[in-house]
Amino acid sequence: MKESDLYDPIKQWMEERGFTVFPEVECRRAGGRADIVVTSGPLVGVVEMKQSLSLDLLDQALRWRGFANYIWIAIPYRKNGYRQFVNMVLRDYGIGVLFVSKHGTVWTEGKARFMRRTVPHLQQSLTEHHQTSGIKGGHSGGGYITPYRITINKVKHFLKRAGDWCSIKEILDHCETHYASPRASLAKALLEYEAGWCERKKEAGKLYFRFRDVETALPGGTNQKANGAVPKKHAAKHAVTLSEKQLSVLLVLTKDWQTPTRIARKLPGLHPHIVETKGSLYVNQPLKALIAKGLAEKHPERKGQYRLTPTGEEAREDFEME
Repeated sequence: MKESDLYDPIKQWMEERGFTVFPEVECRRAGGRADIVVTSGPLVGVVEMKQSLSLDLLDQALRWRGFANYIWIAIPYRKNGYRQFVNMVLRDYGIGVLFVSKHGTVWTEGKARFMRRTVPHLQQSLTEHHQTSGIKGGHSGGGYITPYRITINKVKHFLKRAGDWCSIKEILDHCETHYASPRASLAKALLEYEAGWCERKKEAGKLYFRFRDVETALPGGTNQKANGAVPKKHAAKHAVTLSEKQLSVLLVLTKDWQTPTRIARKLPGLHPHIVETKGSLYVNQPLKALIAKGLAEKHPERKGQYRLTPTGEEAREDFEME
């Protein structure tokens, strides 16, 4: 069983207990990347996964003391378990153990102890990109959600919305970056590493950039939009009409199954008391409307879990590009 095979069972187990799951979260203040970070309101937890129990795994877990309220290690279940002295170390440091069977069943062996005093750096490292990237915790093939990737995603979305040539100054006026010297560093990144989607030109000694529509680009780098071709319409946006509440729910839904309470926790501007007491009631009507429009679906077996349909994913992207 690979590390990444542990992720889906752990994710489902955490979500059933009301946690929101973020895979592969880098926290520079802690000096590392957590396999899984989970949150529930102000509470933060970390899960470090390995194919077997080792000193490296314990070291990884101990890194998060002071950054997370709960810490777990997750390993595949083995009949012999682990030795008594390891159990003493885990108990003394308040680290919980999650066993995962080959069938995907998860159970605890020793509870994670609540740690009250933490700094907020780990929670501040969480972004929506961690949930929409498709990367699983324990993934070892690159493509992690890094500060660089978050910056580039912001720039890409801005240029896609702008639909025309923009200078570095115009980009930086709308996109916050992680660079200490953003003007030179961002220009270099777009020129050297992002040419696949980003066109560039130079006029009067000044650089300009725009989003390259890969679907309509002709061989040789010529773009159909630049030559008068009619761009592809945002069909989903024009095909549906949504109320403000329905749109809010659509924008926080993902392709992963979520409970109504989890959906409500993501809604901006909703008071925490309403979320925890009436959150599911608040989103039930918008969810029914989205299901009727073919934008969301309810799990056929699990009670009270919802996600976007492929049509809903397209609609969400269209509305986000507005």
